[in-house]
Amino acid sequence: MATDLMREYERTRYVVLDDLGTARATVGIGETSAEIDAVLADYGSAGGVFITAWNPRSEPLDQDSNDEANDRMEADLSEIGCVILPHIGVGYDPEWEPEHGFFALDLGEREAVELATAYGQNAIVVIERGGPARLVITPVMDP
Repeated sequence: MATDLMREYERTRYVVLDDLGTARATVGIGETSAEIDAVLADYGSAGGVFITAWNPRSEPLDQDSNDEANDRMEADLSEIGCVILPHIGVGYDPEWEPEHGFFALDLGEREAVELATAYGQNAIVVIERGGPARLVITPVMDP
């Protein structure tokens, strides 16, 4: 199962949205993105983390449950003090609904893994300005 999930995460497109819900920047695992770099530069940030509370352990939940979990995560991210922008993860499989989440700027990788783990998430995506997007597995992921 972990191998299948890894393949799906690697084929997902991670999209930063503007305030109107329009795609502003997109990246995939292992890719660099001038668009992401521009977003980071606009905020004076060195990097960011794509993180969500949707569908813990990749088990689909209903919209209300996912939204409530994301609301709690947004409050946690705000308390940490990082800038958060909306994002969606658009999977390769059209049957899988795009997952809403956050592009958290200058959130440390260790802190992001801890937060994702607390929300039952298998992985996060970390990107530094000028570098490729990296899939980072949390302790939640089944071996």
